[in-house]
Amino acid sequence: MSTSDDLYLIDLKPEDYRMAFTEVAFLMDSFAAAIDNIMGSVTAPVGRIAGRDTAKKLPVHLSDPTLEVVAQLLRERMCAGFDFTLEQGKLSFSTCIVREVCALRGIETGGALCRLFHAYLDGMMDGLLYRPVKSAIIATGAICHVELEIR
Repeated sequence: MSTSDDLYLIDLKPEDYRMAFTEVAFLMDSFAAAIDNIMGSVTAPVGRIAGRDTAKKLPVHLSDPTLEVVAQLLRERMCAGFDFTLEQGKLSFSTCIVREVCALRGIETGGALCRLFHAYLDGMMDGLLYRPVKSAIIATGAICHVELEIR
């Protein structure tokens, strides 16, 4: 008889992880494209709602949050797929798993998938900062830059 603990004993090889990444990339691309096709380029509310919901579920409480504190917290929590810095109201992404998904799928960075991710990140910041945050992608490439506006 199998138990849930047995799930952690699965022997995965590097090729298994590559195949899983390819499948997840396909699903992310399809999901973002479907939302973009249904809603046009106004996908931000979907991402923000999901981000705020995620923020509520994080086991943190910030009594007097600042943008710097929130960005550092998210940077630490998301370090497996992202590395970003905050400087003068701009996030700079040196590592971004979404950019890797775009490259794998042959889609342009800054498009529907990136916009949906940044709306999601906005929502998490909203939920932790207790103030609306809106981002705008200002440059994509080896390092992507996003300008933040706090309302």
